[in-house]
Amino acid sequence: MTSAGLAFRVDDATGRLFVGGIDPGRWHDGDESRLTAALAEAGFGEWAIDPREMAVLLEAMGDAEAELTEREFPIARRMDGSFRLTLDARKHTATLLITPPRGGAAVNEEVVRQAIAQQSIVHGLDEGALVATVQAGRMERSEAVIARATPPIHGRDTEFESLIPEARRRMPHIDERGRADYRDLGEVPQVSPGTPLMRRHPATSGTHGTNLLGQVIPARPGREFPFAAVLRNVAPTPDDPALLVATIAGAPVVVPRGVIVEESLQVDKVDLSSGNLSFEGSVLIRGDVVSGMKVTASGDIIVNGMVEGAVLEAGGDIQVRHGVVGQLHLNEQQDGKAGPTASLKAGGTVTAHFLENARVQAAQVVVQEQVFHCRINATYSIVVGSTAARKGQIVGGVVRAGELIECRLLGSPAAPHTQVVAGVDPELRDQFRALEQRIEQQTHLAEELSRSLHFAKLHPERVAADFLRRADNTLVEAQGHIRELELGKESLLAQMGRSEGACILVRQRIYPGVEVWIGDRPRRIESESVGGVFHLREGELFLDHTPS
Repeated sequence: MTSAGLAFRVDDATGRLFVGGIDPGRWHDGDESRLTAALAEAGFGEWAIDPREMAVLLEAMGDAEAELTEREFPIARRMDGSFRLTLDARKHTATLLITPPRGGAAVNEEVVRQAIAQQSIVHGLDEGALVATVQAGRMERSEAVIARATPPIHGRDTEFESLIPEARRRMPHIDERGRADYRDLGEVPQVSPGTPLMRRHPATSGTHGTNLLGQVIPARPGREFPFAAVLRNVAPTPDDPALLVATIAGAPVVVPRGVIVEESLQVDKVDLSSGNLSFEGSVLIRGDVVSGMKVTASGDIIVNGMVEGAVLEAGGDIQVRHGVVGQLHLNEQQDGKAGPTASLKAGGTVTAHFLENARVQAAQVVVQEQVFHCRINATYSIVVGSTAARKGQIVGGVVRAGELIECRLLGSPAAPHTQVVAGVDPELRDQFRALEQRIEQQTHLAEELSRSLHFAKLHPERVAADFLRRADNTLVEAQGHIRELELGKESLLAQMGRSEGACILVRQRIYPGVEVWIGDRPRRIESESVGGVFHLREGELFLDHTPS
């Protein structure tokens, strides 16, 4: 056929398009855009142009002396659509990739189904995805997953369901983002004998899946766990060994793989009329704990009133519904300053509405409103200010936590000295250096003793008769000291290693007079600023501001 001064011929055997019969008068300048338009006008616009042959033709057109009338140039090729069907290594997905035709025939559904059969795909075919991909592949490159295996549903491990939702937990509660939720405190319920406490749900075997070839994908069975071996004051029911019930009245506490009931001592208040309390279990105080008194419990201590300048020590949690108000004892000096009389020490979490002039040591500390001139040491976190708090403020004192300190306001406009430390306590650095020095001294001593023993064994006549025995005993003792010191060094390193991830989060304002430490990196705040996050980055202390 002829169009625009060009003759087009298709070789049906090879599918190649030849251009010939070129009119030099119309095609003397070798314009590629004109040539492409002529191909489209002649109905070959979708064909695959050969760039090299196109360049040869354009060069010939630009040569005034070239004889073009009798020559043909194989400028393009007719190409059918193509496809590729790929199975992943596990035979869980099949992906169809279709390349559209270039002047040739499009991929049709029938040939794709033949390929599906050849690859033995008999399960999980998505008919809608298959048809849509084939249709889209007529016009443009199209790729989609057209078959999916049915995955197995793996078995669940044994589950221990607490039947007392508000029961306290002696283990961290982890939220959906994998972080410890230090605000999830709950109430302290009381149970009577026979109260159902926990049900054990056995592990499940799961449901097998099926791959694209129809083969079974085995489900992983859940792991079976019994109740913990030692659970105090609970027992399974005679007719249902998977159900634990209380055997005494007390406070239920959820523990790993079970629940216990702690005996509960309840008193109206702790003062001179009650005397100091020491109890194996939990203590519930309906009123106040007055100044000068001491309460010790192996479980939790719950105070529904105030704590004045008293001492509370609990193996579990300490919860003070109102606040803790101590005084500065002028006869007790700490770092040149008077120390607080109120003291709270807990193996778990200390919670209170506010803390004033108090010394606190716990795993976590959660305060509703304010921490005022306190000395607090928390293994993990200190959180001051709930979402409903009016202040959420830390003012004065020394507040230290291993991982996180969080508050709304840090310091106050009056600029009292306030020290907050997250991560490695600077004192740990001194302890670490002292340990290294002691290890070096003991190592030097052991080396000297080893040399002396070697000499004595070679020249026994030159040393005292009991030298070998005494030197050998001293060497064994020195080596034992080195091992103990190395264990202590490893423990300190583990504590210090937490500083890289430690941070201090201030949600609203930071005031002057505040001294911030992350690990061994300090920063003193000289002027008021919006809140932010103090953290270490490549060993340096940064404050990333957040909107106020």
